Amino acid sequence: MQFDAECIACLVRRQYALAERQPDRAAQTAFMRDVARTIADAPDNVAAPWLVPGFADAARRHFGITDAYETIKRESNERVLALLPRVREIVSRADDPLAMALKFSRTGNYLDFAVLPHDRIARELDSAIEKTPAEPLDAAEYAALRADLSAARSLLILGDNAGEIAFDVVLVEQLQKAYPDLHVQYVVRGGNAQNDATRADAHAVGMDELAPILDNGSCIPGTELAYCGEALLREFSRADVVLSKGQGNFECLLGCGQNVYYLFLCKCPRLCRILSQPLMQPMLLNDRRARI
Repeated sequence: MQFDAECIACLVRRQYALAERQPDRAAQTAFMRDVARTIADAPDNVAAPWLVPGFADAARRHFGITDAYETIKRESNERVLALLPRVREIVSRADDPLAMALKFSRTGNYLDFAVLPHDRIARELDSAIEKTPAEPLDAAEYAALRADLSAARSLLILGDNAGEIAFDVVLVEQLQKAYPDLHVQYVVRGGNAQNDATRADAHAVGMDELAPILDNGSCIPGTELAYCGEALLREFSRADVVLSKGQGNFECLLGCGQNVYYLFLCKCPRLCRILSQPLMQPMLLNDRRARI
């Protein structure tokens, strides 16, 4: 999904919010010039997440920021791990535990500190969890997903945020109960990409004890296939089913033609307009059937 003028305006606002917190005015200007250059030099047919590594490089050069999300990621993992006993109990008591685990996995997409303000996430996450059991799950797409999983040999899960990956632990547990012969692999980013999950986060929440972990060879906070490593491309092309978590993966992969199920919260006004959905709408849709 090619980024557009609305994406540029949003990204520039976010980068300036970072810049204005830095004391050196000259460094602020130099940083914003590099932000503008990154946008101007971007290739055609890339989504907005493609730009983020360039912004991160500029922040490192001008402000000495190497990982602005390190503390937030650790706190997110710890917070959700503390919630998992409660989540597992709700899931285990549900009429359809897999459907409930999918809902909680999607609620985990709330933990997107690159889009939502820190204070809002801290204030509203508990409420979002309480509302999760009653959230809609597209019945037709869920039935299609179950049918595809019943016939599949392999499932590739494209992870998104730290913290969110802890909710995904419960999802993988339920997938393994429902489909014990299904080979599940979990994909993380190849390096720091905002607050997205990496191998370190997979280890921190115990995902590596449940499923093989594959990193995508990229620091883009989304799955831009042309910029991913060979291992990810190989597994993506041969997976029977792909479950793609989060908005960044959706932006990068939409229209890929593979059997990809997208699970995310619609947090972007542009995407809300494209999908004709309200802000923060929970989504489950398939790449081959998505009406854009």
